[in-house]
Amino acid sequence: MTDSSSQVSVVLEHEFSEQLYAYLERSFNPGPLTYGFEYEFMPDTQMTPELVISIKQALPQLGFALQADGSFQAEDGLDISFEPGGQLEYGSPPLLAEDNDKFVKLLEHLTDTNRKIAADFAVNYSALDYIPGRELAPLCISGQRYQDMHSLFTDNRGRGREMMKGTASIQLHVRIRAFSEIVPLFKLLLQLAQNADFAMSENRRAIWDATDSSRCLLPDFGEISDVEELLTKIVRHALTAVDFNRRIPFAELENPSFSQFLVHLTTIFTDVRFNLKGPTFELRTMDSLPLADFKNRWQRFIVEVEKSVK
Repeated sequence: MTDSSSQVSVVLEHEFSEQLYAYLERSFNPGPLTYGFEYEFMPDTQMTPELVISIKQALPQLGFALQADGSFQAEDGLDISFEPGGQLEYGSPPLLAEDNDKFVKLLEHLTDTNRKIAADFAVNYSALDYIPGRELAPLCISGQRYQDMHSLFTDNRGRGREMMKGTASIQLHVRIRAFSEIVPLFKLLLQLAQNADFAMSENRRAIWDATDSSRCLLPDFGEISDVEELLTKIVRHALTAVDFNRRIPFAELENPSFSQFLVHLTTIFTDVRFNLKGPTFELRTMDSLPLADFKNRWQRFIVEVEKSVK
C-alpha cells in the first residue's frame, strides 16, 4: 500500500469508526436480552441449482411464506434459506432466556420440515460439520455477492469453495442493547470460540484458516479497554479485507461510502462478528450438531451471556 493510500485508510478508519458508533447508538433498543440461532444442515447428496429452486417453490406449501425481501418465514418466526452448496439454514426469531418451550417447538418445526423435504425430494438434511468432495460442486444460489465470493475463492487457491459448499455450522446471536455490553460480550464470545463445546471441528478449522486471511481470521486485538477502541479495531480489520467485486482491499476503493462499508462488513466471517440486524454479536464457530447436543449448548450459551452482562 502506498503512503497516500495508507493515509486514506487512516482517514476512513477514523470516519467509519465514528459513523459505526453513531449507527449502533441509533440502533440500540433497551429491553430484555434476546438470543437467536442460525442452524445449518448438510444435504446427503450433491445439490444442483434446479433442485434448490424446486424446493424453494414448495416452501409455501410447507408453511413458509415468501417475504418482501425474498426470504421465507413461517408464522412462528422460523425462517428458511439456502447456502451456496444447497445447505439448508433455519433462523430463529429473537428468543428470551426463559423461552425454552418456544425454542423446543422451533426445533421440532425445523425437524418436521427436513422430514417433509426428504419425503418430497429425496434429499436428507443432516447436522454434519463437513462433507468432503464438494469444492467443485455447482453454486446453488445465484446472488451476485455469492458469485463474486465464489470467483475470489477460486482464484485465491484457498479452501473457500469448500467452506461455501461443504461445511455447516450453528451461529449463535445475542442482542446488543447498550455500549456498556459490547466489550464484555465480545470478550466472552472470543472465549467461547476456543471452548470445546463451541469451537470448530478440526475439519472446519482447517478449511476456515485456508479460506481468506483478510476476511475469516480475526487478528489478535490484544487487551480491549473500551468500546471505541474495539470498534476502531473491527473497522480497521474490515478495511483490509478484499472487496469481492474489485479484488482490492476495501480501503483502496475510490471514495467508498459508509453505506458501502456496512454492506462490506456483512462479508466479514470472523469467529466473532457484528451482525448489524438487531444489532447482535454473532458466534460462528459451533459445528452443526444433533438436536440433543444443540439444546444443551444453547442453554449453556445463555447462562454464560447472562453472567457476563450482569
